[in-house]
Amino acid sequence: MRNKIIALSIFLILALLLPACGDAAQPPAEAVTEEAPAEVPAEATAGKAILHMGWQGKPDTLNPAYAFLTESYTIFDLIYSPLTSESPTGEYVGGLAKEWSVSEDGLTWTFTLKDGIKWHNGEDFKADQIAWAINAVMADPDGWAAMSGYVSGFKEVTAPDDKTVVIVTEKPIANMEYRLSFLYAVYPPDFEGFTTPEDLQNFTNFEAIGTGMFKMNTFDKDTGVLILDANKDYFDGAPKIDQMIFQTFDNADAMIQALKVGDIDLVNELPASAYATVQGFENVTTLAMDGRYFNELIINSVDPNNDPAPTANPALADPAVRLAIASAINKQDIVDIVLQGLATPGTTIVPPTLGGGFWQNPNIKDVEFNIEEANRILEEAGYVKGSDGVRTKDDLRLEFRLQFPSDNTVYPRMADMIADWFSQAGMKANPEAVDPDALVAATTPTGDYDLVLWGWGPDPDPDFILSVMTTGQFVEGGWSDSGYHNPEYDQLYLDQQLAVDEKERQQIVWKMQEMVFNDRPYIVLYYEKLLQAYRSDRFKGFVPSPLGIEIGLSLINVEPVK
Repeated sequence: MRNKIIALSIFLILALLLPACGDAAQPPAEAVTEEAPAEVPAEATAGKAILHMGWQGKPDTLNPAYAFLTESYTIFDLIYSPLTSESPTGEYVGGLAKEWSVSEDGLTWTFTLKDGIKWHNGEDFKADQIAWAINAVMADPDGWAAMSGYVSGFKEVTAPDDKTVVIVTEKPIANMEYRLSFLYAVYPPDFEGFTTPEDLQNFTNFEAIGTGMFKMNTFDKDTGVLILDANKDYFDGAPKIDQMIFQTFDNADAMIQALKVGDIDLVNELPASAYATVQGFENVTTLAMDGRYFNELIINSVDPNNDPAPTANPALADPAVRLAIASAINKQDIVDIVLQGLATPGTTIVPPTLGGGFWQNPNIKDVEFNIEEANRILEEAGYVKGSDGVRTKDDLRLEFRLQFPSDNTVYPRMADMIADWFSQAGMKANPEAVDPDALVAATTPTGDYDLVLWGWGPDPDPDFILSVMTTGQFVEGGWSDSGYHNPEYDQLYLDQQLAVDEKERQQIVWKMQEMVFNDRPYIVLYYEKLLQAYRSDRFKGFVPSPLGIEIGLSLINVEPVK
């Protein structure tokens, strides 16, 4: 999504099980361009059963310590293994672990590993290596910024023998299996010896060694072409294909054309405006279902005393301005016009698909779209229209940067619509496309922006997306892109982690959603549908789930159509 955004749903569309960060569906250009993706060397594909997947992004890094984009987590889920993993039904099953148990006091978890686990280089995998990986995150949370939240409350991790891992926690943890599904077993020799967090984070890991179903072959950072080879010694059974090739396209139209003519076999995110067209392609199967992704308007909420100081328009700190902004956005029009109806207007940062709706607060009533009300709010707050129609108050002019990632072609149209609605309320928005990496740098943790359109793919458990709003995730350079700071919210976040009773935890999670909704560091715009497509004349065996095609299970079973 983006910063795993950034985020991550590891059940990633046709290609991911998690978090992190795919963006909204992107419509194609008016006409098919002649631009083609980077060439894949012929010698890399000769005589092999190869599955080609097209996407418009590419991993920001192959280093799990500091990866933010969803594409990175797609690859991690194929080359690495955690102790547990999420099944297509939403239950947690064994990854590296064959079985596990928890002590009566809820503080000691014991995991027994499966048989026959080997590293990609042929070495036997041992329990002390996954213990080392988890301990490394615990010892250096700054260096392992992308994973540190998952070890909160861990006390010690040991391996009493080659097949047993024991995790002791400070207090009972309500969602241990979920957390462990994101703590990958990285190869210790690759990650030992870094003396500073910066050195660790700068490690490219282009020759990553894991225990997963696929091995690293090559990654061209410039073109985005990434090739994975099947791990024929995979402990849960070798894939039936030989290779997986990910190809990056600069525009959605070229990617769709490649699917139509058979140059690629999978598309992980179809543009909403092209979905009906792709449904008509011969030998192509399409899927549309409710997913975990949401898209939001980020409002800079960084403390003015932060170092470096945020560059946001100070008027954005005014709750009245935030309420007026919310009142001046027509979410239903965005869904109907931009997304062709293939989304649902959003309210909270917890999508309705998490836990089958169990975690989303049903009592939150959205702000109604009403330009007259937006004008009334601003007028009552003392913001007066000038000769150019833009409101001011005490030299505060309601003019804002409205930025969005340049690799997404839905956002420009959305930004233009929002700018028009704002103008009717006496506010001015200046839309601007920004390179995604530059936008990550501007939002995390510097606060060099006013308003940003972006999106998240949350984890299956609400813990991760709730953590994004904690103060620590901004101060420590983690996931926070809004800079939201609320000590009461921070405490509730810790409380929900320890609430073993599910109903008790639900009430805390609902309260946290309500706080974010009312404080408005985000205005959640919509929950998008997963729009996917694959060449059914080329491959069979894909495993659908309520959240799309589950890539891990699919790539074990998928095989060429004979």
